[in-house]
Amino acid sequence: MSVRRMLPFILINIMVSAVVMLAILYYWDNRQAESAPLVAQTAVANTSFATPSPSSLISAVTNTPEAPAEPEGPPVHVVRAGDTLATIAQIYDVPMDDIVVANNIANPNFLSVGDQLVIPVGGLATATPPPPEPTPVTSPTPIPAATITVTEGSEAVVEITAVIAPGDINNEAVQIVNSGSSAIALLGWKIVDLQNHVYTFKQVTLFGDGAGVLFHTGAGRDGATDIYWGRTEAVWEPGELVTLLDGQDNIIATFTVPVE
Repeated sequence: MSVRRMLPFILINIMVSAVVMLAILYYWDNRQAESAPLVAQTAVANTSFATPSPSSLISAVTNTPEAPAEPEGPPVHVVRAGDTLATIAQIYDVPMDDIVVANNIANPNFLSVGDQLVIPVGGLATATPPPPEPTPVTSPTPIPAATITVTEGSEAVVEITAVIAPGDINNEAVQIVNSGSSAIALLGWKIVDLQNHVYTFKQVTLFGDGAGVLFHTGAGRDGATDIYWGRTEAVWEPGELVTLLDGQDNIIATFTVPVE
């Protein structure tokens, strides 16, 4: 077959191929246009938020943590290294004197690390007042006993009037009497025997008008009218001379023990 006869068949094939190709392209374009809205709707559906149910709202409310309660009372500052009352007062904007009063600080220049200081924010009325200091109990001042001394021109007349039970250590005593009108103190006075046994009086007062004391040779407890030497043997014998000296060793009185 010649080329001239085959040319119409070739043209027909070209036209049929072109029509088929255009039909396929048209079909494909229509499919893409139809599927695009579906994809967009699916994306929108996936990104939308679901309306919460009442039960989920209740669950969210019950699981919400409570707000922290505000602390009651004034704040407390724990002293750290380098803290001073001036810096603490500046931090809380509180007068330093208020901090001193609220915490009963004796020495404002000395703070110990770890001390807990109440900060009276808003004034001392909001701070916990320190406990009142106990009122000191004062004991009455003892009144010293009056010491009666011999004064010049006094009318004290001191005498040895008797020696009782000489030689008996359990009862032996010297009687000393002030027959004058004035009292006299015997502090530092001495009583002496011939063997140079000496006793020095402590604070003893002889009131006047015949008042006196018994000076016992033996042991006992001193009192207002009885003085004890504390010896274990008798001192006074018949014929013994008893001598009473004052604080300057002047002889005031003497007495000789009678001889039976």
